[in-house]
Amino acid sequence: MRPPDAESFNRLVLENQEKIFSLFRRMVSSHDEADDLTQETFIKVYKNLSKFRNDSSAYTWIYRIAVNTGLNYLRRQKVRQTIGLDTVDLAADTAGPEYRELTNSALKKALKKLPSKQQMVIILRTYQGLAFKDIGRLMDTTENAAKVNFSHALKNLRKMFEEMGVSYETV
Repeated sequence: MRPPDAESFNRLVLENQEKIFSLFRRMVSSHDEADDLTQETFIKVYKNLSKFRNDSSAYTWIYRIAVNTGLNYLRRQKVRQTIGLDTVDLAADTAGPEYRELTNSALKKALKKLPSKQQMVIILRTYQGLAFKDIGRLMDTTENAAKVNFSHALKNLRKMFEEMGVSYETV
């Protein structure tokens, strides 16, 4: 198969780059790491364009490559990276800033300790708003397995919050 033309590939990158970067920014602690993972994803996309079957949208195919790239990255890390949650208001609106800061800190610590698949399912469900069916497809598993991973992640987070002395109900 002939290589893709530069203009088509550039258009594909421009249409999807921001969404893919956003996924990685929630997964890793630094802008540079998210940028590197985004680049790595589009390199894989370019190298594998001949494998794209048109049975789904290009974005879905690229997103799946990004999810796999992210899972591989998380697995390679000996020390889990902080998921970027700085912009998420986790505590109730009536809670003071000190309590919100404590809750954000507790959540960051707990998320870092989750296994990579549980981190990813939390990101995809909670921060990307995907349905379990889509999460299952992206993670190359079933819808039910995605639900189970999410349930285990929540159970693990609750346990970690209890150990840190933070009320789970306010998160």
